[in-house]
Amino acid sequence: MTVHIDERVCKGCGLCVYYCPQEVLGISSRRNAKGYNVAEVVAAEDCVACRLCEMSCPDLAIFVCEDALEGNDEEVQQPVVQDSAA
Repeated sequence: MTVHIDERVCKGCGLCVYYCPQEVLGISSRRNAKGYNVAEVVAAEDCVACRLCEMSCPDLAIFVCEDALEGNDEEVQQPVVQDSAA
């Protein structure tokens, strides 16, 4: 599994960190352009794809993709995120 975090919209609320049963996520010391400390993946190998992080994020800043390594040989499609500044 691969956990993706869109740092442009993450507000560092920590809900994804709180609800992750495997402690895959944490809050980093990095700040995004809006000045928020963003969430980060700290233990990707422990992800079980429960998607509680996705469901708990009020800003839809996080999503989980299944990797090709798990028997899925199809190419993973990444969602298209349009920049609101454009």
